[in-house]
Amino acid sequence: MRDKVIELTQALIRATSLSGQEGRAAEVLAQAMRALGYDEVTVDEFGNVIGVVRGASGRREGGVLFDGHLDTVGVAEPQAWKHPPFAGAIDGDRLYGRGAADMKGAIAAMTVAVGALAASERPALDVIVSGTVNEETVEGPVLEHVAARVRPAVVVIGEATDLHLNIGGRGRGEIVVETIGIPAHSSNPSVGLNAIGEMMEALAAIRGLALPRDQFLGPAIMEPTDIISDPYPGMSVIPSRCRVTFDRRLLVGETPERVLAGLEEAFAAIRRRNPRFTARAYVAEDGFTTYRGRPVRAQKFAPAWKFAADDPWVTRAQEALRAVGLEAPLGSYSFCTNGSGTAGRMGLPTIGFGPGQERSAHTIDESVGLDELAAAAEGYRRLASALAARHD
Repeated sequence: MRDKVIELTQALIRATSLSGQEGRAAEVLAQAMRALGYDEVTVDEFGNVIGVVRGASGRREGGVLFDGHLDTVGVAEPQAWKHPPFAGAIDGDRLYGRGAADMKGAIAAMTVAVGALAASERPALDVIVSGTVNEETVEGPVLEHVAARVRPAVVVIGEATDLHLNIGGRGRGEIVVETIGIPAHSSNPSVGLNAIGEMMEALAAIRGLALPRDQFLGPAIMEPTDIISDPYPGMSVIPSRCRVTFDRRLLVGETPERVLAGLEEAFAAIRRRNPRFTARAYVAEDGFTTYRGRPVRAQKFAPAWKFAADDPWVTRAQEALRAVGLEAPLGSYSFCTNGSGTAGRMGLPTIGFGPGQERSAHTIDESVGLDELAAAAEGYRRLASALAARHD
């Protein structure tokens, strides 16, 4: 499988696929699935590629869904790369390019592995591979449509784990805080109320919030990522509105209502000493259109998820990976993945296994090891066989 995985990874990297522009990569993946002997290959209304290897039992639900997202982030400084970011170059024992680790290498490995399974043995239950779109836009919602369609019993996310077995991941919320002021000429500020000054109070209060921590997933985080005032530019006008966007890394059990309630408590404390203070917080929403023209609207709040180390799906997966020589220690994702959709919102058993390392994602000279790709393919093949066996 090694050569096929490397060749498919290179082909996917060369098919540039920024979010909303995944069409070429989808074609490459669909063609590869057909060539590998998948029983069904479809491209749904969102543009997701869904390949199915039918199980021997004939049952059309309760199988295994392997997922990898086709889209990548962009490249701000291509001249800074050692190799052209969309060339799929091999240098020594590594393959370079945007998406190599996040996560076209994983898609190639799972696609080839499940194709090899189809050619050699038929598990009892269906095995499905999805190449999904727009994960870099909003994590979860698009994969949820695939999962609702194929109704798996368990999901394997192929995001980078360094070939470990991840059984949880922090979620991500995009929280917007706005303060309201009163406009006035900046030469006479006492007549108005400067929304930036009000925001400074809000930021201090937010910095003082005690955020939760999970022993396994790590700390919750609330970090400002942008700030803007209105009007902009000011032109001698005190701003009447100021907005800050926060990246809020979430832990299991945190809901939009719970997160926003904590902020409102902080704002209430400010109002007790500053009655003129006016602020509101809300979860951002994102609207986008997939490359096939399908509009999607989603709240930017992807829940955290976690499964127990002794969960039967976890132990079965760990045994399968160890059977091909992988130690498969248990871990968790620090970044957000499509698992927020299948596990966090749908409650489906979800695990993560993939080549590459989290820290390689979105970097200059993104790369993945050739040996990692081969090992991942062996791992996916074994996972597919073990997880798609009848267990009822």
